Amino acid sequence: MLGARHPDTLICQADLAVTLRDEGRVEEADGMAASVLTGLEQVVGKEHPDIAQLNSGQRINRDLEPQTY
Repeated sequence: MLGARHPDTLICQADLAVTLRDEGRVEEADGMAASVLTGLEQVVGKEHPDIAQLNSGQRINRDLEPQTY
């Protein structure tokens, strides 16, 4: 729905890369993280705080639940 290059999609992939690394699937995690890094840099810029979190191997905390008002 959001598309492959939407920041929320990329954040979910970044968090998945962290989970894969935690599970010992390092090669897969590194490939995914590199791809996400390239996408996020293009979408939000290299200086965005999410880039620093991704580079440090941390999950990116973002509330992705639909908001109801």
